[in-house]
Amino acid sequence: MGSDDIFKKRKAQTAATIARQQQQRQEGKRFLIVCEGMKTEPYYFTELCNAYKLHTLRVKIAPGAEGSSPNRVLDYAKKLYEEDAQLGSDRFDQVFCVIDRDQHEHYKATIQRIETLGKPFRAIPSIPCFEYWLLLHFTYSRQHFQAADKQSLCDAVIRDLRRQPGFFEYAKAQRNTYHLLKDGIETAIKHAQWAETDAEKTGEDNPTTSVHHLVLEIQELAKTHGPRG
Repeated sequence: MGSDDIFKKRKAQTAATIARQQQQRQEGKRFLIVCEGMKTEPYYFTELCNAYKLHTLRVKIAPGAEGSSPNRVLDYAKKLYEEDAQLGSDRFDQVFCVIDRDQHEHYKATIQRIETLGKPFRAIPSIPCFEYWLLLHFTYSRQHFQAADKQSLCDAVIRDLRRQPGFFEYAKAQRNTYHLLKDGIETAIKHAQWAETDAEKTGEDNPTTSVHHLVLEIQELAKTHGPRG
């Protein structure tokens, strides 16, 4: 086979791959999840989506960059959304910005920006941080977290998380977190809903999380697009 024939064959295979991916993209809903964290949240959601057999063409998970912050997460989400849209007419149906309140300067302004943008962008905040969602798998708590000495708000949450079975040595960026917690996911959803309702009544959002909304969306997506995605 000559070099021209090999080139034509490779070109045909590439075209077939692109066509197949475009067809898969157009078969149903597609999510983009952009995380503030570089590892903790991306690992968790990747493990979650793998467990529900959701194809990477169905759910794209993007980690943040070093020193990421809520405003940078949103800027990056917008960039990825527009870049993806150039590949075809089927844009992401929802773009989730997974962010922490912690002590970020631009947190409130970023929430307002996302609300102004509207669909498909959606904020998935945790106050003080993502680890509160993990803690809710074990217990319901509306204890107000505070920074103390050299301990940040998130450090205070992690301190409580490390008191739970199997998490005594928990550290950010560890893998397998979802699999350690999967049996308690429905409990965590229930607890997160309770905390959200209480926050609406009291006006106090420390602590709360919206991660359960994203998990519920993923579960619903898996019902229709899981094994086929």
